[in-house]
Amino acid sequence: MRYPDITLLELPEQGVDVLEPGIHGPLLADLQGNIIKSHGRDYSVLLFLRWRPDQLEAARAWIATFASRWITSALQQFEECRRYREFGEPGSVFGSFFLSRTGYEALGFSGAAIPRDQPFRMGMRHDELARTLGDPPLSSWEKGYQEPCHALLELADDDLVRLLQTANLICQNLRVCAEILHREDGFTLRNEKGQTIEHFGYRDGISQPLFASSDIQKLRQAGVSFDRWDPRAPLSLVLVKDPNGKHEHSYGSYLVLRKLEQNVRRFNADVRQLAETLAIEPDQAGALAVGRFKDGTPVTGSAEAGLPGDNNFDYSDDAVGSRCPFHAHVRKSNPRGESARAMGLSVDEERNHRIVRRAMSYGSNQSGEEPETGSGLLFLCYQANIENQFNFIQSRWVNAANFLEVGTGPDPLVGQPAGTQQWPLQWGERQKKSYGFNLWVTLKGGDYFFAPSISSLLSLVP
Repeated sequence: MRYPDITLLELPEQGVDVLEPGIHGPLLADLQGNIIKSHGRDYSVLLFLRWRPDQLEAARAWIATFASRWITSALQQFEECRRYREFGEPGSVFGSFFLSRTGYEALGFSGAAIPRDQPFRMGMRHDELARTLGDPPLSSWEKGYQEPCHALLELADDDLVRLLQTANLICQNLRVCAEILHREDGFTLRNEKGQTIEHFGYRDGISQPLFASSDIQKLRQAGVSFDRWDPRAPLSLVLVKDPNGKHEHSYGSYLVLRKLEQNVRRFNADVRQLAETLAIEPDQAGALAVGRFKDGTPVTGSAEAGLPGDNNFDYSDDAVGSRCPFHAHVRKSNPRGESARAMGLSVDEERNHRIVRRAMSYGSNQSGEEPETGSGLLFLCYQANIENQFNFIQSRWVNAANFLEVGTGPDPLVGQPAGTQQWPLQWGERQKKSYGFNLWVTLKGGDYFFAPSISSLLSLVP
């Protein structure tokens, strides 16, 4: 299929045809997977690396070998999805690879050969960025995140035994050229219906930008309308030219990683206290904090759960925040046209702040437990511009005390610092009550990375 008179990063009406990609074929073949569509595996291993300074040639050779053997291209990912769907064939171990700014420098890159995004070049540990994001001091981060990291490696699979065996093999091979600073083991946490959730129990990943025609058509066939919220997005939202790519269509993407510890016991206790304060049920109180009930029902559209997965909505019928408070997590992180109206922007400008989320859980995976420490979310997101996307969302929306109106308060889940929010006393009524909902999500570490094109990694050895 051909798409005349468009650039590669613009999209036809129905998205990229990943089975007959046409002009997008070379791009998808050189692009790492998991960027424009989730890899979908249940288990993941993240390895944080630092190159040995006396083994840099060995490091470059190892990267090229890893790219050839283990990295899954976007094209391969879509083909494996097709074969699983049609024939039930399990996919291979999924692999991806990322470099930090210090990682590029350690390998001998400089100047324009290092991706240009300013926060990426500064690094998440930079004091200026910490102030912008409201992050806790570096000394409070987990030790494995306190030291500069050169590279991040992700492996994922549905077969946990095969994944761990592969990770162990790669760790052994890495010893000659790199130190493993830190390791994270993640998994997909599910509810009793098999739906993806996070440790507080709320459905996750419902609202995502869509790039592939198959995903768009699936929603259309299910009768989903896009009249209130259109999830489609151009590839320019998430892709940028790789300065070291070896092909005309070599692209990469910036990755933000943040380890977010969730205190489930204290969160649940605070939800119960909020419910008592407002004289409502705990499930309603939680929905006012998150913006959705646990089953995914948007609280702006319903006072009760029961409409799971609905994503075709905006806040035009809730302009005063009497159903879904302005501070609610999903309202702050994706205002769906509201901030455009309030700030005099176009809706397209607001939509350009969206990110592509690829989170996974860590820690406890036992149903019914209420961990206080050691469990949470490994938050990963892709974008074309960190400053305009993740950093903007966190600093200008999530943390903002006066988002849309004076006294809104921070996002009660991931806003920094804690503050007081305004909560509706009755769903759909203007009267509100002040309540300081404590923050039960703590940043334990993170960094900024770039996902290079596969051709650039293969070229690290002559």
